[in-house]
Amino acid sequence: MSTEQKTQKTEAPRTEAPRTETPRTETPKADPFMGFDPKGFDPMAYWAASQAGFQKLVTDAFQRAQSFADQYATLEAQMVNRAQGAVASWAQLTQDAIAYGAQLSAEARKLSFEAARKMSRDGA
Repeated sequence: MSTEQKTQKTEAPRTEAPRTETPRTETPKADPFMGFDPKGFDPMAYWAASQAGFQKLVTDAFQRAQSFADQYATLEAQMVNRAQGAVASWAQLTQDAIAYGAQLSAEARKLSFEAARKMSRDGA
């Protein structure tokens, strides 16, 4: 047998708080048709109002699109003018380069004929 002493665990008794239930009150169900007067209901008036709103929406959208198109046309005209100016300056630069090339070629021919003439006179 063992000489160890057995200790008993003692637990505190649990006390539960008393449950208090709140009484449920029934909420009256709302009538979905409350305030609906079938005599005053005019679906065509609702249709006309919605069509007027839609027409205003479309008109405003069209005006914004027209304004955008006008602004784009202005920017496009500026772009075309700038592109034409750039092409004109490139053409002028190209013409100047061709003329300078022709001038250099003429000078080179002139110098080569002079050098050949000097060599033929001095060498003979």
